[in-house]
Amino acid sequence: MIRKPGKDNYTQLNPYRSISLLRCMGKVVETEFAELLSEEAERRGLLSDAQFGSRKGLSAIDAAAIIVDRAHAAWKNGHITGALLMYIKAAFPSVVKGRLDNLLKVRRMDGDLIRWTESFLSERTLEMIFEGNAMDRHPVEAGVPQRSPVAPILFAINCSGLIQWVEEFQSEAEELSFIDDLCWVATGSDVNHVGMILERYAAKSIEWVSRRGLQFDTSKTEATLFMRRQGQRKHLWPKLTAKIPVGNGSIWFNKQATRWLGVWRDAHLTLKEHHNRCMKKVRAAEARL
Repeated sequence: MIRKPGKDNYTQLNPYRSISLLRCMGKVVETEFAELLSEEAERRGLLSDAQFGSRKGLSAIDAAAIIVDRAHAAWKNGHITGALLMYIKAAFPSVVKGRLDNLLKVRRMDGDLIRWTESFLSERTLEMIFEGNAMDRHPVEAGVPQRSPVAPILFAINCSGLIQWVEEFQSEAEELSFIDDLCWVATGSDVNHVGMILERYAAKSIEWVSRRGLQFDTSKTEATLFMRRQGQRKHLWPKLTAKIPVGNGSIWFNKQATRWLGVWRDAHLTLKEHHNRCMKKVRAAEARL
């Protein structure tokens, strides 16, 4: 129980805050190993420059800065930019231990880190507790635990070959990924041109992940346009009926994102205020990159 500051009477229960202390030493160790794995992956050149998250100086804001810069460059040439956002379904639990171990060994990662990772992913058990009643523990194949501090970097390493493999077949778009979120960014003369490029990249991405027992969540896949009106040049205006074939379905370009140039508004801000705040962060990231 911890006292809340500035209270007049501490003889009652309300001036206190209860804190539940969990067995957290394992999380401290995992956090340390996550940093060591990230540093080792950087030294070995294991991760692509287009992978963001779990890496120093490569945050989500940095990824957004690249997309904004690409969109502005396209506008200067009279073109538009589109992005296809794909999400890997049940990403962390779907990691295959044997395949990840083999990848670490092939890339000659540090032996101690490999042995720790093998141990971390081995002999995992599941225990369910209902209303204070604990069920028997059962062994499970759990992949990478989703809430673990080390999970993001292990998954990034596991999928590090996706970008390089797709780019061997295609060279018209730029890829950005943030852990289990994938974004293909394409520039074209009109919406249909952008859509055809993104369709090809989506097909190759699906092929790569399916070979590794992964799959994309179609319900969370989105397509968005970054463009501005060009007077009477109506062929460059958003065609909100345009869609991209992805897998067995089709993804429509996001109407709201198209209308607001890809900016999702904060309900408490005007569009201009929100734009200025976001662009300030993006410009700082651009300078950093």
